[in-house]
Amino acid sequence: MNPGRIDPQNPIFDDTRKPLAAEFVFKGHEVIVIANHFNSKGGDDPLFGVTQPPVLDSEVQRIEIARLLNDFVAGIHEEDPKANVVVLGDLNDFEFSKSIEVLENGQLTNMVETLPEGERFTYNYQGNSQVLDHILVSNHLADQTEADIININSLYMEEHGRASDHDPVMVQIHLNNGQRQCPDFSGNGPEKQNEDNGKHLGHDKKGKACGYDKAS
Repeated sequence: MNPGRIDPQNPIFDDTRKPLAAEFVFKGHEVIVIANHFNSKGGDDPLFGVTQPPVLDSEVQRIEIARLLNDFVAGIHEEDPKANVVVLGDLNDFEFSKSIEVLENGQLTNMVETLPEGERFTYNYQGNSQVLDHILVSNHLADQTEADIININSLYMEEHGRASDHDPVMVQIHLNNGQRQCPDFSGNGPEKQNEDNGKHLGHDKKGKACGYDKAS
């Protein structure tokens, strides 16, 4: 089934959203995307409240969900070690939290952690800027992925016209094994030319139809 829920009858998803997995084909490359919205931090002690260290009762459920997702991704990588997997969403926890650590666990890299610490925030709670939204990719994609957080919401109020209380996280993934220049260059030989402005077979007028960023 594509798309499909992951283990939707599992009781760990009681009172929270179930992950949705879908497989896409982008320029000939298969990509599996798993969208999530983990249970909220409602009921937890505030980070800088009277109780220290704070009691984080809601974390228990997020850790169990993260463990299930990590097992699911591990199963995909066992079948195909080069499978392109992206896990994303409002995970309602920080990049250094136990739930994110369990979610990564040898399978995934959290691209938020590649950003400077001062840029790692997607939400503001009681004056504390923090990351709750994440994009993780298969480890073999990490060096081919660039991340950014667009702070268009968390710094503002509803009166300012913000669209959400969370900021979007974006990634750009190069799916050609890190190779951004097409290896099959145009040339004088008929085997490398077609009728389209001399571009090699498979290219359109913009030079991008082969799936690479650019070609000569």
